[in-house]
Amino acid sequence: MKQAAYKIALPLLFLALWYSISRFGHISPLILPDPESTVRALISLIQSGDLALNTYVSLKRSMGGFLLGSFLGVASGILIGWSHFWEDFFDLAINFVRAIPKTALAPLFIVWFGLGDSAKILLIAFSSYFFTVIPTIEGVKNVDSLYVKTARSMGANEFQIMTSVIMPAAMPAIFAGLRLTVTTALIVLVMVEIVAGNDGLGYLLQEARGNLDMAIMFATLFALGVLGYCLDAAMQYLGKKLMPWRKGKTLSM
Repeated sequence: MKQAAYKIALPLLFLALWYSISRFGHISPLILPDPESTVRALISLIQSGDLALNTYVSLKRSMGGFLLGSFLGVASGILIGWSHFWEDFFDLAINFVRAIPKTALAPLFIVWFGLGDSAKILLIAFSSYFFTVIPTIEGVKNVDSLYVKTARSMGANEFQIMTSVIMPAAMPAIFAGLRLTVTTALIVLVMVEIVAGNDGLGYLLQEARGNLDMAIMFATLFALGVLGYCLDAAMQYLGKKLMPWRKGKTLSM
């Protein structure tokens, strides 16, 4: 009961502060809408179907890019972390490219792949790759060498060592990266949809800004927050299912 109270204390405090400022702070609704207006805007988006449609479009794009980029990131991260040769080979390229803000590459991807879904999904995949590959490399490199030596002494081959020793030991680090990546994919997508989109939650934000409809904008931001929270919760649930030996331990970063 006390833990539940702690969880809702900050949101309630934020809501009370928001209500007080919007009601008694003499701030224009064009700058800060009140909570009631935001709720009405959210209901109107739900009733019109705009929220469901644009959420579906954004979720499809972000998950497509996330799955592609994360798969490549985990696969190559295991290879790089396991081999000193591949680590030396890829280290400079990975650290150079990952320092570039991925949203800054949006215009380049649009020129290369057009204004359709391909550019958005590929940019998300590109971003997701770098958020996944580094934790995977570190997770593999930090596996206790004693485990590997013990497995080898018992006659395990390289494939058995990888699947039975390396992967389970590196899994917590990999999932920490995936938790970061799944919400980052949504952030990158919204930025791209704002720049070059004709649908999706980012486009909905851009349209609301153009119409000076702050209530719609705040309602969309709320929907994005809920979506991001649900994606993170799904990753935590999946992590607990795939890592039952960590039951009772937190996956928090």
